[in-house]
Amino acid sequence: MKEVKGTQIQAVHPYYEHIWISTEPGKGFFISSEDLVTILSEFDFLVEKKRTRSWGHVNIDDWTVEKKDEPRS
Repeated sequence: MKEVKGTQIQAVHPYYEHIWISTEPGKGFFISSEDLVTILSEFDFLVEKKRTRSWGHVNIDDWTVEKKDEPRS
């Protein structure tokens, strides 16, 4: 298993039941939808109602990196 730190993500696309993360042309990796749910659960969203859809935006101003074993503040 290779650890990937500091990788610049270029694009994210659904691929059947998984998600393809492009890191550079022709390279990337898959993640499961369950892993994406875990990642997204760490963010706080601001939801903006448009005409027919609601759009979520990550509240970057309040976002901080925390260690897994520390409680969220």
